[in-house]
Amino acid sequence: MGIAYHTYIGKQVTHLPNLPCRAAGNVSLNTPVGNCIDRFGRIWLADTAHNRLLVFDRKMNKLLASFGSVGSGSQQFNMPFRLLPHPEKPWIYVSDIANKRIHILEYNQTLNIRSIHRFGAGEPVHLEGPNGLAFYEGKLCVADEFYEGPDNESRLVVFDENGNWLRDINVVHAQEAVHFLWPQGLSCDNNGHLYIANTGFATVVRCDWNGNPVPFANGKTYLDDIDLARDVSVIDDRILIPGAKQYSVSVYDIDGHYSGSLSGFFSPIQVTKMHQDVLLITEPILASLQIHKVDWSDLSPELPTATLVIDQLGDERDRKGQLHFVTSVAGDTSPTAQGGYTSQYPMVSEWWDQHFQQQDKWLNSIHQLDAPSWVSMTLSTQLEWTQRWQQTWVRIFLGDKFDDPNQLLWLVDAGNYQLQATERSQPDAARPGSLPLLPGSLGICSLTPATPLIGQLNPVLPLLVVSNYISGIITIYQYDEFIGELVPFSYFGGLGHADWQLFKPQGIAVDPISRDIYVADSGNNRICRWRLNAQGIAGLVSTFGQKGHGDQDFFTPTDITITPDGQKYITDQNNNRVVIYDRHDKYVGSFGQQGYGTDNDNFLLPTSIDFDEGKLFVSDLVNRAIKVFDQQGLFIDSFSGFGADPSKGELWMPYLLHAHNQTLYLPDCALNRVNVYKIS
Repeated sequence: MGIAYHTYIGKQVTHLPNLPCRAAGNVSLNTPVGNCIDRFGRIWLADTAHNRLLVFDRKMNKLLASFGSVGSGSQQFNMPFRLLPHPEKPWIYVSDIANKRIHILEYNQTLNIRSIHRFGAGEPVHLEGPNGLAFYEGKLCVADEFYEGPDNESRLVVFDENGNWLRDINVVHAQEAVHFLWPQGLSCDNNGHLYIANTGFATVVRCDWNGNPVPFANGKTYLDDIDLARDVSVIDDRILIPGAKQYSVSVYDIDGHYSGSLSGFFSPIQVTKMHQDVLLITEPILASLQIHKVDWSDLSPELPTATLVIDQLGDERDRKGQLHFVTSVAGDTSPTAQGGYTSQYPMVSEWWDQHFQQQDKWLNSIHQLDAPSWVSMTLSTQLEWTQRWQQTWVRIFLGDKFDDPNQLLWLVDAGNYQLQATERSQPDAARPGSLPLLPGSLGICSLTPATPLIGQLNPVLPLLVVSNYISGIITIYQYDEFIGELVPFSYFGGLGHADWQLFKPQGIAVDPISRDIYVADSGNNRICRWRLNAQGIAGLVSTFGQKGHGDQDFFTPTDITITPDGQKYITDQNNNRVVIYDRHDKYVGSFGQQGYGTDNDNFLLPTSIDFDEGKLFVSDLVNRAIKVFDQQGLFIDSFSGFGADPSKGELWMPYLLHAHNQTLYLPDCALNRVNVYKIS
């Protein structure tokens, strides 16, 4: 058998007007990562999933230049990730992560930009995943995130400023050796010490350029007690760690003492100094670049400190066909679909679309008003959610609806607080089809009860079951053909750790025999089974599993699929395996083990699983692979590819896959599209 990439769903908005142009209203970003400031004070941004660099004026009012396109040519990128300016020359170093190389870009005051040298992809180095960058006294350090050493450890690679290899750093030679696992961000202090966001171990490591330890005040050469270490920035003798604690940037003094946190963020990554108390910060998931002012005197270990949002850019990703943080899908497209999405008053619909685009520009102008970061975040969320309600009422009023609601693929468009649907597998085919959802919606599956439930509007149409990662609530929706929208039918769960509660639920599946709903209760490290009665009220049947590494334990179960005979397969993510239970919820066995590889049964954070026509399909996150197994766990085939090229089906952050009728749908929440593959 084989897996062939077919197409994708999710419109890519990359068109720009003639440059220079006004930034607000003209720039749709797609998971931006790196940022920096050049010798002339201009702001550079890696628009990573769009495979380009954008250059703005210092106030981010104007877009001055765009450079790059997708590919492996000398002036192209495949996921430009981190940016680092040379301290003395008009150069920008760019980690071109999916092309496994580093660019040196040369620029001038009139923004003539060209890549003058590329290195790292060949002998003697062979970079595997160049991510973070740091520079000191003529040397460049690169965090090689996906390098696989003899014991699966990663490495740092040191070059001279022209890209000539000098050495590898595979270990920090402390009293207890410190290895690297998936290092991402890098920084450097005034003394030349390196700071490494050692993501796989959730630490920030400090060493010199030869791998010798530089201990903190606690005697260790690393900072721990960190939730997530994706990046680190050393600014004015302060160590800033974005995401070390949820929704914040943690701050330490140079000796490693915790000083406090900056609050009001969602998932910040690269932090760059603009002035003494002004920071440039990228928010990849929010698809925005922000300028924050910090009163460092307010910083306290006891209470979080709000920054002042001076400005931010990045249009809302809510144009027709666009997706924003798409996490899962259910249903199927129709290969013979003749209908589609009907508007009774297309000219009026078009007028409203233009109205909402103007409203987006107005919302962007509100973002430019100085406000505390938590106020800006809250206001932005509330305004976007209110706008979804406005758009919903307009659709209902105009009679916009799908022609055949029984032939739809439903998509959880989490970043836009809605479900979208499509009858066709085409880039721009998705359309909104639900009342607004609360933030945090994640997993979805369809449910057709054995007998119609009281209150079902049309028993022929399947119900849709949606998990909410933040609230712990599972909501069941039904399609109202009169208004053309999904509306709530029932719900169950709630945030917590009691048997009937859920904590960070993700994947969902329906048992085809009992029609019971199974939920991967990830934060509680268990599987929960629920049943609907004739009135549509859900009751808890049972739970199984607890945190651990044994046969009947789980460590972050993320997804579940159930075969026609009731056998269950569960992705046990942090145990790097798939666990099997029978139709009576009794443990049967498991397959897979930790390790790199795209053509074997090794896993590194398996995220999702589904079953179709006798085969199991597993999304293996770190290996960026879709792996195919038989029901006994024997490896059969795979498809793999890391990158952001929409013509190749490459993956960055794939989430919950869906297999149906020899078609695979794999949402990528970072690329903001759903890749569609055909199974032969």
